[in-house]
Amino acid sequence: MEESMEIIVATGGECEDKEPTQRRQQLVSDVVARVNAAKAHHKKKFDQMRRDMDMALHGYDDREWDGNRYTANLINRHVQQRTAALYAKNPRAVAKRRNRLDFVNWDGDEKKLAQAYQLKTQAMMAGQMVPPQADMLIAEYEAVTDKRRKVEAVGMTLEALFSYFMDESQPSFKSQMKSLVRRVITTSAGYVKLGFQREMDRHPEIAAKINDITAQVDHLRRIASEAAEGEINQDDPEIEELMLSLKALVNEPEMIIREGLLFDFPESTAIVVDPMCRQLRGFVGARWIAHELFLTPNEVKEIYDVDLEGKFTPYDTKGRKQDSATIKMGVLAETSTEETQKGLVCVYEVYDKPSGLVYVVAEGHKDFLMEPAAPKLKVDSFWPIFALVFNEVEHKDEIYPPSDVQLIAPMQAEYNRARQGLREHRRANRPKYVSPAGRLEDEDKDKLKAHPANAVIEIQGMAAGEKVGDLIQPVKMIGIDPNLYEVNTIFDDIQLVVGSQEAQFGGVSGSTATETSIAESARMSALGAQIDELDSFMSEVTRAAGQILLTEMSTEQVKKIVGPGAIWPELSYEEIQEEVFLEIEAGSTGKPNQAAELRNIERMLPYLLQMPGIDPKWLVKQVLKRLDDKLDIDSALANQIPSIVSMNAVKNAEAAMGGMGGGAADPNMQGAAGGNNVVAMPSPAQAGGSLPSMGPNNV
Repeated sequence: MEESMEIIVATGGECEDKEPTQRRQQLVSDVVARVNAAKAHHKKKFDQMRRDMDMALHGYDDREWDGNRYTANLINRHVQQRTAALYAKNPRAVAKRRNRLDFVNWDGDEKKLAQAYQLKTQAMMAGQMVPPQADMLIAEYEAVTDKRRKVEAVGMTLEALFSYFMDESQPSFKSQMKSLVRRVITTSAGYVKLGFQREMDRHPEIAAKINDITAQVDHLRRIASEAAEGEINQDDPEIEELMLSLKALVNEPEMIIREGLLFDFPESTAIVVDPMCRQLRGFVGARWIAHELFLTPNEVKEIYDVDLEGKFTPYDTKGRKQDSATIKMGVLAETSTEETQKGLVCVYEVYDKPSGLVYVVAEGHKDFLMEPAAPKLKVDSFWPIFALVFNEVEHKDEIYPPSDVQLIAPMQAEYNRARQGLREHRRANRPKYVSPAGRLEDEDKDKLKAHPANAVIEIQGMAAGEKVGDLIQPVKMIGIDPNLYEVNTIFDDIQLVVGSQEAQFGGVSGSTATETSIAESARMSALGAQIDELDSFMSEVTRAAGQILLTEMSTEQVKKIVGPGAIWPELSYEEIQEEVFLEIEAGSTGKPNQAAELRNIERMLPYLLQMPGIDPKWLVKQVLKRLDDKLDIDSALANQIPSIVSMNAVKNAEAAMGGMGGGAADPNMQGAAGGNNVVAMPSPAQAGGSLPSMGPNNV
């Protein structure tokens, strides 16, 4: 046990408490000030994002409504339906070879290539020298073909590798992507950050972890280091935690430490963009991007090996800056752990493009948490962060577009007001009565308000012979005018603004079937544009992921994951980037409009079947894609195998030629087109050993 403890202490880095130079402190201060200035610049939009999230949760703006009044959360229904329509299934990554003009001597004419091979064959048979032009053409063709074959094999390996890491992601990639789409619909912007975890590399993005023991070992290393330095005494409960965890690690038969691609999905307000940015998609014009993280001091020590005890600006769990006085007064008492009572550390991971460096700083700390260096991951865009936005608009001063929640908020508020008004009118119309003042005692009023069935009520204030109608009279009600509280016009506005019809919210409008069909067609067109935007965004992410995999994964790792038959680049990184890239297959993320797509494929099939050169495997894939079938067509199809109908026809023909024919073997008994499936007998000209020709239906 002591040996295990010594091992963990030895693996920890030695903390050097050196005072940074004045210019280094100034650079750290400038980086923090730059990020804080950008946060102030985007504060209005970040506040709007938080209000949008509250509206999606509650169905009202708490500045002008409250939960005690009538609320029908139309916004949440719209967000859930739009998310389901946009992201229905995991995308399929496809490796594609770039279109390149690789041939210098060959112009692509198959006849010239065949002539060159013929000249080479004739020269070799005659024992003569191959014509230089033909030899050069053949050598170039074979070299380019071999290179392309290798690139295609690398592409297949890259597809399998990306799919593996997408499946291994925890939480699942699909659930995180659905959350991202939901976040974009709610707040107008969402982000994906790519990372790569090595053997004992620890990342601050907790949600992006691959399931292994890395975080556990880092935690134990930190406790052991503090115990060795005397910061924790032997009676501290953390020592008991350390001993129990060490015992569990020693008894663990197999400790899994994984390497691979990470997908992180930061919050919309966690990415701070340079105010010089002109377009959020692609961060056009941005010089730097910062990722804001809130960590405990212990997590900072575990990840960066820096002790920030009392040397940082504390924040609470909601990201609000605190001072020492509020911490002493116990303002952070809402958190449940003793560790967070000290406050959270606001860490900025800044990707600075002009300097080509990544700065990791903590607000209130004088030095960098880790030495500035070039990004660990090499991608074309420099920063491994990608933005997804919908409802983009062109505006000089605003890069964040309006969210669906922001667009539908006025209609949501008006709907709530209309329903609340109807509720109040109904309450006001409850039965009530009037009586002359002083005629009824309080006891009499109680008897009239609450009495059992068939009760005989004695009223003290009623004289003998006096009529009840003279003492108590009902108040005439004011009828409810439905036109005052109708909501159909609200749904009309919702349809115009965000494209959702009343029928999608569960209501039934008075529109005709034709009007509803036209509106649905317009909605699907807008939805198709957003699905295309999502596919384009995913293609950017997968292309960068492919670049990361090509540079970070070793051949041994790849073969361990994909299989011994995997082909990994023998070419340089630059050559591979020029040859192959990953992208998302169009339409592979969203729910298909099945009825319309089936109609289209049914119209196209007769023409496609008659066209020469159409690949049957491709055709089957297209049909199954429209049916949204889950069958793996790649494992079902094999090369050089004829169709089942063709094989049956050959068997029938063999039976007929062997004298075993009969009604069962006669192709004409198979139906109106059965005769077309028979194998044609060879003509006298074909009797020289050639194979029989197949019927026209057996292509």
